[in-house]
Amino acid sequence: MKNSYLFVFAFFICLNANAQFLNFGLKGGINYNSNGDLRAFTISNPDEISKFSSNEETGYHLGMLAEIKLPLFLYIRPELVYTHTESSYNIENETGKLKMDKLELPVLVGFRILKFGRLFFGPNFSYVINTKLSVPETIESISNVDYDDFTVSGQIGIGVNFGKIGADIRWETGFTDSEASFIQNIANDTNIGVADTSHSQFILSFFYKFKKAK
Repeated sequence: MKNSYLFVFAFFICLNANAQFLNFGLKGGINYNSNGDLRAFTISNPDEISKFSSNEETGYHLGMLAEIKLPLFLYIRPELVYTHTESSYNIENETGKLKMDKLELPVLVGFRILKFGRLFFGPNFSYVINTKLSVPETIESISNVDYDDFTVSGQIGIGVNFGKIGADIRWETGFTDSEASFIQNIANDTNIGVADTSHSQFILSFFYKFKKAK
């Protein structure tokens, strides 16, 4: 929880600019996400590993943004976003889902093209709040053991802006390796699952700015 407060503090530090060149807004949209493989093995036989490939699923995000105008059609756009993502795995001919909740701080550098176009890129700093592996009913309950809670990724995208409203689409890929571990206790053994949570995703966002874009 302390790291969540640090993300909020960092967002407002990014806004240390003259109010004349600063605009705020709200945003939301959907994420089309995919993680890496899920690897499973037992304590009694750790060398026999089963792998399950990740399938894309749709998640969502909600948050706030700021836009700081710079000379030469440039701007900096820090955002503070709550993101929920999902990936699915085919386990014993049924579907299991890996669900993640994150607090994210993208810091993007953009170029204004004409009056309505946008091109932008930059890093995204993520703090993972929660990770859960939901399994089919035929599999006994699995408990979360551990996960990497801080990751860094990169975003690049294009957008349009008409007055106070706009939309953008971006692609994101992870820069850091990250994993989540799960455990399943059974009668005579223990199953361990390790999910590669290094992700790639497409993000579609819609936003509203409190001041009309110029």
